[in-house]
Amino acid sequence: MRAGMGIGEWFRRLNYERLFFILHRLTAIYLVLYIFPRPYLVLLYGSWEEALKLDMTPIGKILAAIFVFSILFHGINGLRLVLIELGIIKGWPVRDPISPRPALRASAAHKLLIALTVIGTIIGSALGIYLVAYGAETWP
Repeated sequence: MRAGMGIGEWFRRLNYERLFFILHRLTAIYLVLYIFPRPYLVLLYGSWEEALKLDMTPIGKILAAIFVFSILFHGINGLRLVLIELGIIKGWPVRDPISPRPALRASAAHKLLIALTVIGTIIGSALGIYLVAYGAETWP
């Protein structure tokens, strides 16, 4: 593998780890692009209430729903990555060098955490999208 392949390296061998890597990077970019222009919108429109009118449009609600998904996925996947880095969840080496399998097998805890990442992101995003679309007043 040569250095400096750029974004093309993200898609070289697509598996769930690489997919999570791509989504982690994309959600980070979206979070930065969604959060940092907010103060400038307030300055542009003159007041916070005027700036929030953009969020009440259908496009604003879609962007807010994507924001909820992004923050949930990025946070849960970040926790999974911290646990991998700390060695709490890890794989073990495959001993057969001829077989074209991945270098590490996923442990049961790693598979469970991946499932929890996906399920937590789906449930949290669905709840967040509901609250964004219908407002917190309708929440029981």
